[in-house]
Amino acid sequence: MNFHSQFLAQLKRHRINGASLKMGHHKGSRLATYQGSSLEFSDYQLYELGDDVRQIDWNVYARTEKVYIKRYLDERECKIHIFLDCTNSMVTEERKWKRAKELAGALSFLALSNDDRLTLHCVGARKTFMKKGPRDAKSILFDIGQLSPESPGVSSFYGEMIKRVRNTRSISFIISDGMEPISRIEDALKRLSIKREMTYFIQLLHEDELSPSYEGDVKLIDSEKHQEVNVTLNRTVVDQYQKRLVEHNTMIESLCKKWGFGYIRTTCLTPLNTVFFKDFKENGWIR
Repeated sequence: MNFHSQFLAQLKRHRINGASLKMGHHKGSRLATYQGSSLEFSDYQLYELGDDVRQIDWNVYARTEKVYIKRYLDERECKIHIFLDCTNSMVTEERKWKRAKELAGALSFLALSNDDRLTLHCVGARKTFMKKGPRDAKSILFDIGQLSPESPGVSSFYGEMIKRVRNTRSISFIISDGMEPISRIEDALKRLSIKREMTYFIQLLHEDELSPSYEGDVKLIDSEKHQEVNVTLNRTVVDQYQKRLVEHNTMIESLCKKWGFGYIRTTCLTPLNTVFFKDFKENGWIR
């Protein structure tokens, strides 16, 4: 998995938007909304007994004969969780699996470059990566590039995802094709809403899933259950399939809106630059 150096350089100039999220207790590079000890100036406050005398601004005192102290915004890290769907429906098609890893890699690199704390859950590959800080930003790209699903895989990405949701508040990214019953997806999203997670759902679909290019008698294989199904594909069958898919995707989007989650649907053909610097930025996911 190779990223162009120009793309990574541009990525470094952005950060994941966690403006409405309470920050963690460990030091990071994000400016929290409360006062602390970073070098980012906030405002002045009249000196009161007990304040740190080292923060007194003597230049202001010389001009006003009043004692003011400087206040600074504190720096705190943000916890980023990425749930990468590594089940069979995601990994069977090579380009779809490659793009899923690219999305996870770029998001991981972005988080670590900004000194955030990352937990990458590779559901279906039986791996979890926990990283912190810019020194791990390049190594996580290698780790993700080496990912391969293990057999037997999990039966439900969303069922397994629920088990990995923690009590601490964080920003969660879901990278999945959403090809599971709506009830399972709803349970997982509801769990995240209860934990007051800031959640961004990236639904990744292959172009053949959106518009099948096959015709006539074909043998389809259920990638999750490995069962063969003989189907005669004609315009009517394809139209019915596309109608059900649109309904399914619309329900996922509605669930995300219900709990205030971000939602974007993309394909393998969409350039990665467009996904990050147009789609994500326009929706306020990164800044």
